[in-house]
Amino acid sequence: MTAFNRFGPLSIVNYVASTAERTDWYRAIMRTFFRRSHEYTYRLTAQEVMEAVRGETRQEYTLDVCKRDLESLVAWGNLTALPDMSRVTTIADFRSPILLYQATSEALEFEAFIEQHLHIGASEGGLHQGDLLHLLELLQSLDHWLQEDESLITTERCQEIADTWKLAFATWERVTNDAAQYLGSMNQIAQASVDLTSYLTYKNVVITYIQNFADTLAQYSQTIRTLFLEWTASGKTARLLQLITTTTPLLPALAEQKGSWEADIQRQIQALENWFIQERNTALFSQAAHDAIGKVVVRATALASSMRPQTDYVSMLADLASTLFEIDDTETARLIFATAFACTTPIHLSEAVTGPPEAAEHPAARTTWESSPTVVRELRPIYKGNVERVTEQPMRYNVDALYGLKQQHDREQARQQEHLRHLFQSPLLDLTALHTLDTDERSLLTSIIDGCIGSPVHEYMLSDGTSVALLNPEEQDYVALSASDGILLLPRYRLQHRPAVSVG
Repeated sequence: MTAFNRFGPLSIVNYVASTAERTDWYRAIMRTFFRRSHEYTYRLTAQEVMEAVRGETRQEYTLDVCKRDLESLVAWGNLTALPDMSRVTTIADFRSPILLYQATSEALEFEAFIEQHLHIGASEGGLHQGDLLHLLELLQSLDHWLQEDESLITTERCQEIADTWKLAFATWERVTNDAAQYLGSMNQIAQASVDLTSYLTYKNVVITYIQNFADTLAQYSQTIRTLFLEWTASGKTARLLQLITTTTPLLPALAEQKGSWEADIQRQIQALENWFIQERNTALFSQAAHDAIGKVVVRATALASSMRPQTDYVSMLADLASTLFEIDDTETARLIFATAFACTTPIHLSEAVTGPPEAAEHPAARTTWESSPTVVRELRPIYKGNVERVTEQPMRYNVDALYGLKQQHDREQARQQEHLRHLFQSPLLDLTALHTLDTDERSLLTSIIDGCIGSPVHEYMLSDGTSVALLNPEEQDYVALSASDGILLLPRYRLQHRPAVSVG
């Protein structure tokens, strides 16, 4: 009885189950038997297994624990145990002989499966243009043989047709599977890169790689589609199935189940024909390739933006001021200031405020910032010529004037919201959709674009809490916007109106 039953639990895989308490030790034992089998050493004692596992794991592993693990594997059908009668010298040895352990063939096959798939991960797959050409050549060879007269079809020719079809189907499976794995894992591989130069090189290579394969696929798929349509119309598909099934299967199990084998060959032919006849499969791959290229380009843009030098000096000065404000030690604050401006005296303030630079002459004296002000500042009147200007009287508290100012502000906000709704009738605004606009809308649009360009994240905050994001700051194409007082030439920007983010 085989260990791989069609129904019921498979005890042979218990040692890799998550419920096993000693999974790591079980797997180390089975790896030992698998590697020793390649050296044509199939039977091992518990002492030899213990030493091998201890050398691999580099952890403490006793002989008693090893024997208990071996007994569990024997109970599950991974190992078989038989006494080593060659070492029996006494009656005690006969009653408790040394056991030799050997892995079953099913267990070795399962370990071979694990070893084969150990290195298959997200980096597998590829787009090989040569496979498409090879597939086309194989199908054209089959088409040439299917056109021959039946009297010329010998047993050797049938076998050659069957082998060619098997190779063509395997090539098609490899192309589709490798392409799906490559496109599905490309973005995860790219996320690990942090070097801008190497990533840009990777981006250029990948885009060329995918585009060339997509163009080649579109070219060959049209030829193969025409070939299969001609096969269906002329009956060559049925003849191909007949010629392949007249041969003898290579595997004895398939020879015993000839009906199942013929049905499987028929499904293969239908699957390959349907994939190329249905044009949507090629379109789906093209769309997936386009999305993969878009992800690479967006990642490159984000990486390049994050590595640009920060030139928002207002934000930098605000951060510096906040840092200085939170420092209790005056000397530390002075050193940070001197490092930031490369000067111990604030050159943007006059000596009337900071006092004369006498700290360098008196090391023991207190710093300027610790001293009391030396000059009292006065606000002098501003003169124009020889006539003294009359000082403007301070504004008295006037409720009606304040209410008027508030109404004026509300009207301006309402007009701005009206212009904003007119511009962003949909969340995504493409400047090519704007043919004409009035001066107020143009002023609002230019203010939004200037704010986005000046922001490190290309985003502009509006007064109502919403924001506008500039999606293509590096746009090179231009568009002309007409207004009542002239034409405004701008890059063909795309803006997205985003709602306010709720907090809490």
